[in-house]
Formats: sequence, C-alpha cells, structure tokens
Amino acid sequence: MIRLMLNTPDQHDFVDPSVELDARRLRKLLSGLPVLNLGESLRIVLNVLEPLNEQKLDCRQRLKLLEVYLPTARQLYDTAEPLRLRQLPLSRQQRLAIIDDVERLCSGMANGFKIVIQEWYRGGRYEKDLARFGQLLRWALLQLGCQLVHSYRFYRPLPPFLFLELNQLYRLARHLGQHEQTGDDEGALSLAAVYQALSMLALCDPFHLAEGQVDAWYRTLIQYAPQCRIVPGNSWKGVPEGLFFVDFVSDSHPRPCVFLSPPVEGEDPHLLDARRALQDMHKALAALPADRRRQRPEAGILRALLPEVDAGDKRRQVRRSDGHQVEALTGIDMIHAWLSQPPPDHPGAPPWQVRDVSEQGYRLARDENTTGELGAGELICVLSEGSRPQLGLVRWVRNERGVGTEIGVERLDGVPAPVRLLAGDEGDGEHRALFLPSGNGQPARLVASKGVYRPGRALNIVAGDKTVAVCCTDCVVESPLLDCFEFTSG
Repeated sequence: MIRLMLNTPDQHDFVDPSVELDARRLRKLLSGLPVLNLGESLRIVLNVLEPLNEQKLDCRQRLKLLEVYLPTARQLYDTAEPLRLRQLPLSRQQRLAIIDDVERLCSGMANGFKIVIQEWYRGGRYEKDLARFGQLLRWALLQLGCQLVHSYRFYRPLPPFLFLELNQLYRLARHLGQHEQTGDDEGALSLAAVYQALSMLALCDPFHLAEGQVDAWYRTLIQYAPQCRIVPGNSWKGVPEGLFFVDFVSDSHPRPCVFLSPPVEGEDPHLLDARRALQDMHKALAALPADRRRQRPEAGILRALLPEVDAGDKRRQVRRSDGHQVEALTGIDMIHAWLSQPPPDHPGAPPWQVRDVSEQGYRLARDENTTGELGAGELICVLSEGSRPQLGLVRWVRNERGVGTEIGVERLDGVPAPVRLLAGDEGDGEHRALFLPSGNGQPARLVASKGVYRPGRALNIVAGDKTVAVCCTDCVVESPLLDCFEFTSG
C-alpha cells in the first residue's frame, strides 16, 4: 500500500450552524450569487465551503456537497483570469483580495476532495469502486492544478507542498491503474494528461511569461499532453532533449535531463518523455506561415522546453549589490506622457529599491505588492536622481505574500525620447512610441506596442514639428506587449 501524505484542515465534532449540509439549499444559494460582484460571490462561497472542510461529516454527504460546488468554483476561477480581472471596476485592495480569495477557493475545493480520498484510502473502501476513487483523485488534482496555475498567473510563490501532493495523487492513480481515466464530460481530459500539462507548464518558467500568457500556454500544453508518457527509471541513453526527470516522492516539478547526468538519484524516479509532443508542436508551427509562427504559444514553449544554453551559462554577468532608491514608470503610454511633459510638471513615480545591478539590467524591489498590476514583458522606465531616464523590459516578476514584489529588468540602451508613429501604408491612426538613438555600436531603434511593427512596413516618425519617413527592418527585442525594432530612413 502506497503511503499517502496529504495536507487537510483539522476537523471538529460539533455542528457548525454556518455549514450548509443540504445539497438542494446549497444549490439554491450558489445559483443566487451576485454574478456582477466577484468579490462578494467569493466571500459567500468561502464562508460556507471552508467551515465544511473543518466539520466531521459522512464522506458520502461531503462528496455530494462538493459536487454541487464544482461548477461555481470553476466559474469563479475563470472570471479571475488576469485580463478579465483588469476589466472589472476594482480598487487595488479589492483586486488583491479577490486574488487571495480565489487561491483560498482552489485550496478549499482541493481540501474537500483530499479529506474524502484519505477516508476512502485508509478504510480500504477505494477497492470496492476503483473508478469512483479514480474520479476523486482526478478532481483533487484538477483543483490543485487550478491553484498552481493561479499562482503562476499572478507571479506568486507556490503554496507549500503543492507539487508533493500533485506527485502523490498521480503516483497513486498510476498505481491503481486509474491515471488514464477521464471525467464524465465529453472531451474531458485524463488525470495523466492534466498532470503532464501542469508539469510542462512548471518547466516553462512561468514567472517570465507576460500577463495572460500562462493560461494560453497551459491550454496549448493540454492539447499536446496526451502525446507524453511517464516511464520508470532514472537513466537514459542518447540525446536527452525532451526528457524530464521527476521523483514522485518529492516536492518539486520535473527537471530537464539536459542539465542532469544519469543515473539521477530519487526515491521513486521516473522520466517524463515529451519528445512526441514536442515533435507535434514543431509540425504545427511548420504548417503555418513564417510571420504567424512566433505568435503561437508553441514557439515559446519549444524554446523553454528545449533550452539551447547550458545551465551554467545563464548568468555569467557580475552582479553588484546596490540599495539606492529609484522611481519607475511602467507602460509605453505612461512613459511617453512623462517624457513629454516639461521637467517642473513631472508627477512622482512609484519608488523601488535597487537590489543589485549588472551590465545588462537591474533587480528591483518594493514593499508594496503589485499582484495584478505588473507583469513580465512590460516596459519600464527607471528614474534616478542626477541620471538620465533608463528604459528597460521586465523579464520576470515575483510577488511575495505580505512582503512585496521583486522584478528583473533588462536594460535597453539609449536615452528614450517620446515620438508618434503614423502608418504609411494604411490609416490606422497614430501610435505613441519611444525613440532610442544610436550608440554603443547599436543603430537607432523604436519601441512601440505590439502590432505596430511589421518587417518592411512604412512608418512616419513625428517628433515635434518634424516628420521622418522610415521603413521597419529587424526586430531586436520583443515581448507579447511590445517590439523594439530597427529602421532605415525611407
């Protein structure tokens, strides 16, 4: 019998009047939630779900109630996707509260299923209905998966032991032959496919993904996950690209075998073989026109899962500790507006502390949490007293609960100047942009929002009362939000 270690809330014997134990009344309560008030809906659900997990209850009744919660929990989780959340009229504190409460919701749902799993497993009841027990394992893993993706969505640290529980649930389902079982809904994925997609998402370094990309990449990985397989072993022969090592008795996601030497130590070692899935991604990209390939999630996923550099080469730059305060503006529109104003009229910008500096960038931190406000791929302008404005690209974000935020910034050489761009080929209005002059061996460049740059596109640069016709050439820096590109006068 496999040992199962799952974290669940302590339970008490007394009857809590706040717990709704009638499935019909609970369904009525959930159907009457204020759908236009996400924060209030979450508060109502958590006020009945969390006490349910703390009260001792017959597992059949608990499971019946949890099945009633499932559709509502999914709807609330989907509504809290970052780009949708930005569209809601919320204050900063309301947004932070919603992000915290969605994590509590995912955890609460997972806890409910884990309680039932533990009771069935300890009592041996699972042997009488393996298919039903496999569905329980799948539901619990799906809820933990939502918690994982939610943490990545908002650049938050993972809850403790999250991967330990994911690994255990998959391991047990595999041991019982239930890992390929799908749900009752049409098109539902197996527990194995979900686990493999979550594992590959974790390997893609989600803290470097722009806001909204995590969900897009996860949906893409879900499509290819059935082409993966997990096999026992800690060693391999030949080229290890596309192989990832995982220890089911560990609190960590798989690791790329290209950075490991076989045999790899582990208590229950396995290899996630994603080679066929990655080959299918290559084929899907090859079938597209060249200008569309880089826009597809598969392109970024392949770069992440098939690293071309040695792990030791990733950070060779010397980093110097710092500590002085700077101000920072984010987004092309805000930076453009700030640079366009006369110096006496400059408004104050949010303060950041420089943790360390390298030749190519900064690591900045602030005590205030920027969850839901700042994402990777965003443009930033660092303002330091006595120095010229320094433009940069946010490469990664980490929001620590109750501590604040850290970001990694890649410098873009040159002092930025605000300009306007007019398309010379079609009248789609004007765009705010930033001009970076030539210097340090680099030609002049333009930074503009995504969609402005196209190779060979004719643009007019308007700076004050001067207009210059140019033609776009090479894109030298890109993110899902913007492009930094070179041009020739034309």
